[in-house]
Amino acid sequence: MINTITIDTETMDTKPSAVILSIGAFAFDISDVRQTQQSIIQIARDAEMADYSNTAFYCLVDTFGQLMQGRNVSAETQAWWREQSEDAHEALTGDREPIGQCLALLSHWIKAHPDARIFFRGTDFDGSILEHAYRTNGIECPWHWGGKRDVRTYIDAMTKGNRGYLPKTHQPCFAVVKHNSLHDAMNDAEQMAIAYQQNSFQMDAELRKS
Repeated sequence: MINTITIDTETMDTKPSAVILSIGAFAFDISDVRQTQQSIIQIARDAEMADYSNTAFYCLVDTFGQLMQGRNVSAETQAWWREQSEDAHEALTGDREPIGQCLALLSHWIKAHPDARIFFRGTDFDGSILEHAYRTNGIECPWHWGGKRDVRTYIDAMTKGNRGYLPKTHQPCFAVVKHNSLHDAMNDAEQMAIAYQQNSFQMDAELRKS
């Protein structure tokens, strides 16, 4: 049963009014690592599933219309993008949709999973940018303003860590392209499911001792 969604964006600024390049999201059962990994691997291999399926959402966003709305591009972020990998740039090539259409599609996709909690890597970046875009385009945001949850906090709470990631010994189940928004969302999902499993194992072990 899908109970968790991770969302990531790639943008041209760090402000809430940033131009959005892409939106990626992944839906999964946080208590089932094996199924989560199988779904990730399948999506990573199938471009059609990656664009829009029950568990994956990916949309390239038209930038011209956003600039006409007054959304922002920063010189620092432009310079940062020039330093990123060819694979990251390739993930941003393809047909782009108007931002209003991308947001409406994301809302429709999220509403197909009414019991899912929404997670971002940090609550003050991707979620805030998307909320600003929803307001600008007069579309109702599909999550409650107080319903954003943080991937980093969750992983640290489950693993007693302080980095927001699993230990460096963790190897993702697929070839992650950093700054591909769908890949980043899937990578967060896998780490969250593993963190959940590790915490469950630890709790079971403590209960057996008591």
